[in-house]
Amino acid sequence: MKKKAWLEMMDAGVRDVLSRLQADMVTLHESRQADTKSSAGDKHETARAMVDQELQQLNQQREKALRNQSELQQLTDAPCEVAARGAAVETERIIYFISISFGKLPVEGTKPVYALSPVSPAAQAMLGKRAQEAFEINGTKHVILAVY
Repeated sequence: MKKKAWLEMMDAGVRDVLSRLQADMVTLHESRQADTKSSAGDKHETARAMVDQELQQLNQQREKALRNQSELQQLTDAPCEVAARGAAVETERIIYFISISFGKLPVEGTKPVYALSPVSPAAQAMLGKRAQEAFEINGTKHVILAVY
């Protein structure tokens, strides 16, 4: 399983997140609409303010997921010679896929695959490097075996 499959997996994950966020936002909107002002006016205002705050947080998460989706759509599975956006960087223990911040991908293989953002400290340490070059993360030196 290589970059194309990883991209498809991450895209499906982002679409799932967007779907869940949309459902949560609809539920909150419905809750806010159904909440009628009772005799406890302050409670109503407090509850409404909490729902508005939750909606704002969900909207921020949705915007981030949409940015991730847009970034994924710009990536291809084309081979790379240097560590850059869209490159898979294989080290002795881990394969880093410089794409979006997604974490460990659920793939089977001898090495775990981690999708990380190009602006992450780990990606910054390896950007521009080629096979057989080294970089350091948290005081640990890593040698790049392959870039693809």
